[in-house]
Amino acid sequence: MHSQSTDADSATSTVAAKSSAVQASSTRRRGVASGRAARRWFLVTAPVLAGLFVTMGALGDPAVGQDGRVLYEAYAANPDPLQFKSVGFHFGYAFWIVPAILLAGYVRDRGIWIANVAAFLGWLGISTLPGLLMIDHYDSAIGQVAGVETTLRVQEVMETMWGVPVIVTPGIVGFVFALPLAAVAAWRAGLVKWWAPLAVICGFLAFTLSGVAPWGTAITTAFFTLFAYSLWRGTRPLPRA
Repeated sequence: MHSQSTDADSATSTVAAKSSAVQASSTRRRGVASGRAARRWFLVTAPVLAGLFVTMGALGDPAVGQDGRVLYEAYAANPDPLQFKSVGFHFGYAFWIVPAILLAGYVRDRGIWIANVAAFLGWLGISTLPGLLMIDHYDSAIGQVAGVETTLRVQEVMETMWGVPVIVTPGIVGFVFALPLAAVAAWRAGLVKWWAPLAVICGFLAFTLSGVAPWGTAITTAFFTLFAYSLWRGTRPLPRA
C-alpha cells in the first residue's frame, strides 16, 4: 500500500514538473515573439517617423534656404522656432538612418553584402549626423550673447580645423547612401517589391531638391510611408505549418 502511494506521488510530481516546463517554454516563446514583433514594428515605423520629424524641422526652420550672415541673424533672432527645427531634424535623421542597420538582420541570402555595406554606412551616419544639430543651438546662443560677427568668426576658425570634415563627411555619406542601399538589399533578398528602393530615392530627392522646404519633406513622408508599407508586408512572420 505504501509502495502504491509513493508511486502515485512520484507520478504526480513528474506530471507537475512536465506541466511547469511546458508553461516555462510557452512563456519564453511568447517573450521571444513579442520581442521580435517590437523590433519589426520599430523598423516599419522608423521611415514614417523620419518623414514626420524632418517635416517638423522644416516647419520650424527660421532660415530655410539661407546661409552665412542671414542664417546666423535668423538663428539669433528666433531661438524658439530654431529649437523645433533642430529637435525635428535630430530625430528625423536618426529614424531615417536606423532602418539601414536593422534591415541587415533580415537579409540572409541574396543582397547580404549590400546590406552589410548599408549597415556600415548607417552606423557612420547615425553616429554623426543627428548630433550635429547641436551646432544650431551654439550658433544661436553665440549670436545672442556676442553678436552675429562673433558667430561668423567662430565659423571661420572652425573651417580651418581638419577634424571637422573628417567627422562630418562620413556622416553625410552615410545619410545619403545607407537607406537606398538597404532598400536595394531588401529587394534583392525578396523582402520588398522593386518600387520600394525607388520610393526611398524619390523621398530623398524631394527632400534635397526642395531645399528641405516643408512641402518637400511632406512628399518625403509620403514616399517613406510607401517604403514602410513594403517593409510591413515583407517582414511579416510566416504562418506556422
